[in-house]
Amino acid sequence: MLNVKQGKILIYHLFDLADMIDLEKLRHSWAGRSSNIRLVSRRSSPYYMQFEREPLLLPLGQRDLMLKPDRYLSSEVRAKAFDFGVISICWEVAFEDWGQVVQEAELYIDSAHIEAQSRRVLDDLMPALKGSLDGAYPKILMEDYTIFYVINFAETIQVEQFLANSAHDIASMIRGETKALSASEQANALEQRVSYFEDDLVVMSWSASFIYDPEGSSEHVDMLEFANAELLELRSYDQILDQQLSEIYDDLEQLPGKRLLGLVRNPYQQTTQKLLSLLIDVSELTDRIENSLKIIGDLYCARIYRGISLILHLQEWQGRVDGKLDNARQIYETLNSELTDRRSTLLEVTIVILIVIEILLFFFPPH
Repeated sequence: MLNVKQGKILIYHLFDLADMIDLEKLRHSWAGRSSNIRLVSRRSSPYYMQFEREPLLLPLGQRDLMLKPDRYLSSEVRAKAFDFGVISICWEVAFEDWGQVVQEAELYIDSAHIEAQSRRVLDDLMPALKGSLDGAYPKILMEDYTIFYVINFAETIQVEQFLANSAHDIASMIRGETKALSASEQANALEQRVSYFEDDLVVMSWSASFIYDPEGSSEHVDMLEFANAELLELRSYDQILDQQLSEIYDDLEQLPGKRLLGLVRNPYQQTTQKLLSLLIDVSELTDRIENSLKIIGDLYCARIYRGISLILHLQEWQGRVDGKLDNARQIYETLNSELTDRRSTLLEVTIVILIVIEILLFFFPPH
């Protein structure tokens, strides 16, 4: 049986609140109580691997976390504000009993009880946040993620030895299963893993990850949190595009009855304005998230990010957003092309009318 000397469970709930959060305004409202987050790596990493706009950490102190209706745990709570409009609420719970955590992992993953408590924390934060939100959303999307982090066992354990003896525990933990998984499912659960030294390990999954790191580093935690924030943003952009494109399609269906007016005025003006606004807004938002963090090279953090990106299907989500943006561009270009044709037709008709008038005036001059 493994004895944990120092371990913690990090439960994240990320909320997409707005197009942007003005971090300077938020820092001012939290004067003296906030701090910027930098990527601090104890492994090889280039100087440029940093956030373009460093997130703002908002400590919220100690609170009791209700794990289930009859069980409360002491927890440290903090919030992290990203400039692209996401607030991340994190509950940190200490643990030492490895077997108990393996058996109870499902209580920390995708928990409705903990989500409700995170939403109450967010409600408490909103008065301080409101003045810094730009383009607040009427509907708030949420993503959750859990990290089981062992800093030290009672005895030094090498990764290969650890995996040989406890692979089934790790697989069950990150999948939130109380029953032992099959050998093939264990292999699948452990497929996305990264080790830098002989005594550290990160195993990533869709809703939870496991970290063993005697150095107590934070860069892998930051990568996992950022990837989930990126997933949340892509989901938000996808929803915005679905809603806006649906409204635009409805507008286009109502246009045929107005076509006779097309030679006099632009029947597409309102629709093209919506399309242009949509293209500019979503393109600006996607650029902001893409430029938030640059990770280049086969480095530790880059490998963590690539692994979790693959699991969360970030490229597929980006492809969905890009595809809908392309549809919006094609509709915009088609409407502009038709409008240009209509204007050319109007010009030709006007010229013909003027020529006819000139001919009539030549043969029938006014007296």
